[in-house]
Amino acid sequence: MRAALAIAAEGAYFEGHFPGHPILPGVVQLMLVLEALERAGKQPAELRKIVFARLRRPVLPGEYLELISRPMEPGRTRFELTRDGAVVTNGELVLGSAQNAMLASCVIPAAGPVTALPPLDDLLPHRAPMRLITAIAAERADGLDCLACVPSACALARNGRASVVAGIEAAAQAAAAWEALRRWRVSNAAGPRIGYLVAMRDVEFSAPGIPAERAFSVRVRLETATPPLTYYRFTVSLDGLALAQGLFATFMTT
Repeated sequence: MRAALAIAAEGAYFEGHFPGHPILPGVVQLMLVLEALERAGKQPAELRKIVFARLRRPVLPGEYLELISRPMEPGRTRFELTRDGAVVTNGELVLGSAQNAMLASCVIPAAGPVTALPPLDDLLPHRAPMRLITAIAAERADGLDCLACVPSACALARNGRASVVAGIEAAAQAAAAWEALRRWRVSNAAGPRIGYLVAMRDVEFSAPGIPAERAFSVRVRLETATPPLTYYRFTVSLDGLALAQGLFATFMTT
């Protein structure tokens, strides 16, 4: 399948991501792929697993992408997003109902927030409505537990519900907050930095979406760091159940 994707110059996806430096969120690229697959197949394209995804280049307002996808074994789809012939993002998805799938991750309690920390404005470059992290619930040497919520005004939410991939965006924001806290511990001056979500691997889901305006929990744990890349394990939970888990990598600007 081939499809053209036009990225609006002033689309809602850029609101708060990031002020003065708009970049299309990596999870939105996945949402656009799923929507195109749904239009082509004329049926819902639910996401069960991201086998891998590599986000190679930022996508900016007003750009045009071409989607090329091909089915593999039943339920699996390989895709490429290209711009002027160059691959921007590619990956492999497993489609099908994720409802009630059992994930092995531990349940995250909705604790916190932790006090005596810098405000989120000093830790994250994200602003409303794309900032999903609402509070830091627990800080550990290798990561954070955070509380999150997808606002109804956020472009990730439609008809009161966000795609479950919004949980990956929340996890990436939690990782950015942890990195900023580490800098603050050293210099007592955090200062947000723009980071890029550049890869995902073995991300599993147990539900198709996350209700808007509902608090959920995010846990990120450092897997390994090979600067400028950092790899994290993450879990997203709601009402005592794990909705998503897997591995992602970020590229932090200096």
